[in-house]
This record gives sequence, C-alpha cells and structure tokens, in this order.
Amino acid sequence: MANHFIHTVPRLLSSERKQKMWSKKTLLTLLKASNIYGGLLSLITVTTYLLLVFSFPGTFSYLPIQAILLPFGIISVTVFSYLHLSYYGKASDGVVCPMSIGVFISLMCLSPGLIITAQFTIPVLRYGDILALREPLFCIPFILGTIGIVLGAISMFAILRINRIRKLPGELRLKPEMWKTKGWWLSIAILTLGVIIAGASVMSGPEGKTEVAYEVRLDTGTSEEETTFFLPVPIDESIGEVADVMNELNVVDGTADWEIVDTAHGTALEVRTKAKCVLSSEKECGYKGWAEGEEWLYSYNFSMLQRINRTDPEVWVFATTADATLRMRLSLDDGMNNHLRYISVGSTPTDPDTYEVPLNEGWQTVKLARSLLCYD
Repeated sequence: MANHFIHTVPRLLSSERKQKMWSKKTLLTLLKASNIYGGLLSLITVTTYLLLVFSFPGTFSYLPIQAILLPFGIISVTVFSYLHLSYYGKASDGVVCPMSIGVFISLMCLSPGLIITAQFTIPVLRYGDILALREPLFCIPFILGTIGIVLGAISMFAILRINRIRKLPGELRLKPEMWKTKGWWLSIAILTLGVIIAGASVMSGPEGKTEVAYEVRLDTGTSEEETTFFLPVPIDESIGEVADVMNELNVVDGTADWEIVDTAHGTALEVRTKAKCVLSSEKECGYKGWAEGEEWLYSYNFSMLQRINRTDPEVWVFATTADATLRMRLSLDDGMNNHLRYISVGSTPTDPDTYEVPLNEGWQTVKLARSLLCYD
C-alpha cells in the first residue's frame, strides 16, 4: 500500500506539471501570435496614415520625424517583445511574461484594430451605410481590424488572469539580459514620442505654403520712342501698404527702367521702355492653416482701383502711346487647393475677350478678371 502511494504521488505531480506547461505554452503561443499580428497591423496602419498625410493638400508638422519614429518604434517594440517572450519560455512553469509586456502586446493589436474598424462602423452607425462592407476591397481591412481586436482582447484577458513573474530563489530565478530590457523600454519611448508628435500634428491641422506672384507684359507697338506706363501694384490690405512681393520685382525679358511712384490715382508702378519687356516677381509667404490661409488669400488688392465689382475690379492704367498693349497677372496660392488669380482682360474688333489689352494714350481703366481655381 505504501509502495503504491509512493509511486502514485510522482505520477500526479508529473501530470500536474505537464498541465501547467501546456497552459504556459498555449499562452506564450497566443502572445507571440498577437505580438506579430499586432506589429504588422500597426505597421500597415501607420504606413497608410503617412501616405495619406503626405498626399494631403498642405503640410502637416514634423512629418519627417513621424516617418522615422513611428515605423521604427513599431518594429523595434515587436522585436524586443518577441525576444522577451522567447526568453521567458525557458523560465519556471509559472512564468509566462511580465505584465507590462503582455499589456503592451494586447494594445498593439487593439489600437490599430479599433482604428481600422471605426472607419467602417462609424458610417454604418451614423448613416446606416453598409454598402462599403460588401465590397471586397473595403471588407478585407474590416476583417483584419476585427481579427486584431479579437486577438488583443483575448491576450489582455489572458495576461490579466495569470500571475506576474514570481520571485524565484537562487539559481531558479531568471532575468533577461540587460540589453533586452533596455532595448524594449527604449523602443516604447520612441514609439510613444512618435504617437505624441503625430497626435499633436493632426490636432494642429495641415498648413499650406503660401505663394504670391506678380507679372506684367508690355509691348510699345510700332512706336520707336520710349513709352511710359503707370500700372497698379498689389496692396497688402492687412498692413495697408504695397505688398512686399514688389521687392522681388525684376525685368526678366527685354529692357526697362521701373520704380514705385505716387500718382493722382494712387501708388503705381512706373515703367519706361522702348520695346517689349516682361517684369515678374514671386515670393513665398510662409506656412498657414486653413482659416489663416483663406484670410491671407483675400487680403490682397490693387492700387489705383476705379471701382470694385463683386467679381471683377477695374483699375486705372496710363500709357504715353496709343499703340501699346498690356498683360498683367496677380496670382495667390494658399497651398491648400486654392489658387486665386487676377488677370487683365480687354477686347479688340477681332477678339472680344483678350488678355493682351490694347491701350489708348493717357489714363484709362482696365478690367481685371478674378478667378478661383480649386485643385487637387
């Protein structure tokens, strides 16, 4: 009887040990699968986000930093988490992985899964639109996101039910190499910093690079004498002065002398030339957000306004000869899909709508056609 008891106890202990080992192997397999799947899903989500913001009109803040920190952080966290799981597979029966690593692995599955599925569930809940879920191209991301949520939830439930690493005495206590622990925490710090920067960038919104350009094309016609022109200049109404784009004005074709002068009709660009010439200037005005960019777009006007229509203003122009022609253009781009343009428009007996405006001698008015182009 005693001998039977002695042989039975080791068999029971061995059976219990095998059950614990099977349970531990199952949990480790689950966490490794969640770790790999969560890393891939997070990388796909971040790559999609970066492609969208790079292609979006305007520019988000700190995009190059985000493009480095986010993918690198995800890959390094996934690698170091897997190294820890492999290491703790060699530990005693009760050790699966640290609580911090298990929770983070779960979050790496849950976060991208929730983000992806939200893109489909929100329209369904708000508008009752389920057509997107029927399309294979949209259905696949929804399924991938759902798998991530399921894996993350199961991993979170499992890691919260098991004990933390037990403090084992002496030789049985296992500690991972220091470089693995430091590498994992450094990876967490890099990924967290990338997420914070990305969140701040999205919250602040995109910014567009604003640009303004002013161009004048003059032709003295058949006259061989020097012709003098007085032309309107762009005015920055936010400061009530001649726009600083005029500081960049240069003669890019032909020869001409020019200066900014005051006339009876207001500030003008005086140009003296004997032949065809082109004067042009361009200036970048910095990065601006949606509201600021729209306000900037309509803050420019012209000097020597004769009257302002709702769409097309008219300006005073002067020429000393009656055979000259004028082409004038002011364009403003807010870098956010909006391009506002003013261009001189005239008429001739053969062309009722021409940009090459024929001029008479003396003072006269010229219409400026205003158009707003919204581009992608």
